[in-house]
Amino acid sequence: MSTSGSFAGRLRELRLSADLTLEGLAERSGVSVRTLSDIERGVSATPQRRTVEAILDGLGLEPRERAAVLREVRARRAASAQTRESSAVAPHRVSDFTGRQRELVEILALLARTSTEDPSPVVICGPPGVGKTSSALEATHRIAAGRPILVVDLAGLSPVPLSPLHVIRALLRQLPGAEAKVPANLEAATALWRSTVAERPVTVLLDNAANESQVRPVLTADARTAVVVTSRRTLAGLEGVRRMTLGPLSHEESVALLAKLIPAAQREAGDLRELAELADHMPLAMRIAGNRIASRPGQSAADFIDRLRTSENRLRLLVAGDLAVEAAFALSYDDLEPDTAALFRSISVIDVGTFDARAAAATLDHDDADVDLRLDDLVDLGLVEARGGNRYQLHDLVRLFAHGRLRTIEGDEAVERRRARLRAWLLGTLERAGAWCEPGRTPTEPGAAGIAFPDAESADAWIRLEDHQWWSAMQAAADAGEHTVVVDVADALHWYSEKWLEWGSWLELFRLAVESARALGDTRLEAMHLGYLVWATNLETGDRVVGLRIARLAVAAAEASGDHQQGGWAHFYLAWMLTRTDLDAGLAACREALVQFELAEDSDGAAQAMIMLSQMLHSSGDDERAIEEYQRVLEHLEVNRSRTHDLVHTITTLSLHQRMCQTFLALGRATDAVRSATTALAAAEAVGSPTRVAEMLRLRATAHLAAGGTDAAAADVVLALGKLDSESTSRYVVSEREQLEALLR
Repeated sequence: MSTSGSFAGRLRELRLSADLTLEGLAERSGVSVRTLSDIERGVSATPQRRTVEAILDGLGLEPRERAAVLREVRARRAASAQTRESSAVAPHRVSDFTGRQRELVEILALLARTSTEDPSPVVICGPPGVGKTSSALEATHRIAAGRPILVVDLAGLSPVPLSPLHVIRALLRQLPGAEAKVPANLEAATALWRSTVAERPVTVLLDNAANESQVRPVLTADARTAVVVTSRRTLAGLEGVRRMTLGPLSHEESVALLAKLIPAAQREAGDLRELAELADHMPLAMRIAGNRIASRPGQSAADFIDRLRTSENRLRLLVAGDLAVEAAFALSYDDLEPDTAALFRSISVIDVGTFDARAAAATLDHDDADVDLRLDDLVDLGLVEARGGNRYQLHDLVRLFAHGRLRTIEGDEAVERRRARLRAWLLGTLERAGAWCEPGRTPTEPGAAGIAFPDAESADAWIRLEDHQWWSAMQAAADAGEHTVVVDVADALHWYSEKWLEWGSWLELFRLAVESARALGDTRLEAMHLGYLVWATNLETGDRVVGLRIARLAVAAAEASGDHQQGGWAHFYLAWMLTRTDLDAGLAACREALVQFELAEDSDGAAQAMIMLSQMLHSSGDDERAIEEYQRVLEHLEVNRSRTHDLVHTITTLSLHQRMCQTFLALGRATDAVRSATTALAAAEAVGSPTRVAEMLRLRATAHLAAGGTDAAAADVVLALGKLDSESTSRYVVSEREQLEALLR
């Protein structure tokens, strides 16, 4: 028996290269000498996969060579299992098809011939388990109108897909009169195909295409023949086709599908929506879950949901008979090149939202210049979803599959190492982005972790776009005990937080920083972040009682540290919290803040304390003196301009003129109030906070009303409302919107 070019010959070659006898390989692999001998002699031509894997383990092959050998074995097994003529039973049109009405309408419109244009072949692509075949079948049956429907499975996920000739021959065998004279070469078979369907148009479904070449000969048919192709790949090389990419079902469609699958007696209100979420709204996963529940009358949907909630078990549980979500994903995964498969596994540690190629690269243990191309390959195969703007997302079940492969192949330590690498990259990038707004920091410092930004605008855009990623990383860093990282990053965001008042999680972020400072035993850092926490508490809850308590803790921590700068800021925050309850104590705290700032030579802090002092004079009714103090602040800012960070100067200017406007209004100087409000508005626009802009527009509208300018006031209010996020639930934004609407009444 010849073994040349077979796995038998390949195994013998590998064994001899490793300098192993049959007995030596048997000892290493756990496969018996007899089995190894049978394989090498060609007696066992298609050994089981687990046997092959054990042998490859014993040979100690490198991952790339191992993957290549496994592909060879799969190819030979597939070749021996089929004669390369399609003998598959056509896929079954499901009677309970649900949803996809918008997609079906579009597909049917493309397939239908109109008076102005020819129909277009349609390629339906998408991730595993999304229902490409069932949607294609539904479309072909709706468009057929009595014409024959020809279906061929192109075996796109097998190691040896159908050749173009076999595709055409499989179609011809389904045509009466042509099945007996099928040519044996592609040119003649294609010619017969064209002539036959020209006489009698048909509807064709080419299911599970591997590549463009399988499909092209079929597309040469008469334009009256409707052709639908399904593929996990986009088949970007095909000309003259329209593509429909399917994603998960909508919430409503998912619930409707599950309602058809699960008897009413086995479900309660709310079960179907939660089950759809756990199944990631993927039709295959929902069908499996529904079938499992329906096949067990003694089990309720709630029972199955309880088991699914443990994410590690979800894929293992989503199996019903010969349907399995994991198996569907595995077919695509096994088709990946080793480096692309490694990237796919690695990005499974990105478990929130969308990401870009830079974040994907950050999960790897090595530099890979081809990450963009590998992500494109994963998108093309339906394992990763492209979300526009060079951003990507893993669907939840796909991520669980990739994560399972990562743990199996590389181990738990590799998982944690990749998480730590991504976390360090995200927080390093965040710190460098925040540095554009923080005095004393160098945003373009060479050698720092993460990426550098060319300017403050791009840094700001990254912070807002990636908050779902870096906020999760920040929380994970705190849980991991990376306290120095937490306090450093939080400090880098201190002044930036003034630009994004509506974010909504500053309170929790600075609370984490306080806890980390305490864990480090650093009272100076504790005082610093307690001060930031006072600001965030007032912003997000408005609870001045809690804010006062935190401010007193900040003063105690600053005194314990002996740091004058933090002493100044702690007393500043204390004065702020006392302004409405104890003006005398607030004035004393404010004066102490000025003393501490002078000792620390902190002109920025001194300017803030001077504004606070002026505000307190206004609150006490001494508006003339308050204006005098505000003028002193203006002089202070001018003298110290060269030492002040641009953002800090702009925020201080905003705060100063906001307070001056309020004082001018109290003095009845409406024209001066409008002028100060306009200066504050310009500063708010320079800060880049739409919410602050809206607030200053409201302030100016109030000044306009005092000056008799009702039309100007109304214009400012309308403009301000347009600046606010209409869907935001931020306390600050909601309050601002309510005050603006009150001015309109």
